[in-house]
Amino acid sequence: MKQINNIELVQVLNSGGTATVYLGIDLYTGLPVAVKELKANMFKSDFVRKKFIEEANQYLYMDHPNIVKLKDFIITDENHYLVMEYVDGKNLYDYMTTVTGPLPLQNVALLLNEVLSALSYVHDRKLIHLDIKPSNIMLSTNNSVKLVDFGISQDKTSTVSDKPIGSPAYMSPEQVVGEDVDFQSDIYSTGIAMFELLSGSLPFQSSETREELFQAIKTNKMPRLRANNALDLDCEEEMNRIFRKATNKNKQERYQSCEAFQLDIIQFI
Repeated sequence: MKQINNIELVQVLNSGGTATVYLGIDLYTGLPVAVKELKANMFKSDFVRKKFIEEANQYLYMDHPNIVKLKDFIITDENHYLVMEYVDGKNLYDYMTTVTGPLPLQNVALLLNEVLSALSYVHDRKLIHLDIKPSNIMLSTNNSVKLVDFGISQDKTSTVSDKPIGSPAYMSPEQVVGEDVDFQSDIYSTGIAMFELLSGSLPFQSSETREELFQAIKTNKMPRLRANNALDLDCEEEMNRIFRKATNKNKQERYQSCEAFQLDIIQFI
């Protein structure tokens, strides 16, 4: 491992996408931090470096208990580094797949209430996250929820690329066709995360290619959510109503705000 300024990189935590995330130790304080480093081949891309700097600037002005905090942004000739608050825990995808299996409705409602609170804060600042999924939601060992990874987020007034941007399985219909995205795109992705946490699978998981998946997102009816335990059986119809509203293919028919989504899920808490 190596040292960046006063940060000693200890081990790799995650190495997906465009960046590698390390566990680091701040040598001044002795406290752990998370360090996000662009992969070498990605550092060569002007576009990726620009997005990385934008991500740092977005984190800089965020102060919310459910959003991971930026501690430093380091620029060297060899690479760029985001030094973030370290969350001792697991992301919700790993938590579900390695610890619990599909979660009870009350637990999912508690988690999503925190996520939607963070998203409401983000939306108030005219930002769209564009990559809401269980693996971008951290659950700490003291049960705090933290939204992470603003790497592809964009200002609501930005021009949208004609190429789909996001994690395919969680993308809204407007994302997959490259149309204008809005806050309702994040609400759609939160609905997909809700389905996955409750069922342990994704709505169109049988799609064999990206093209098949995108076609299903655009045209196929959402599958029905089934209660995964006896306590949730009485809530199954309401659970499906909320899921269908959050993931309506017409974004005007979805929840128009995170607060409206929260009002519906808070009944289960």
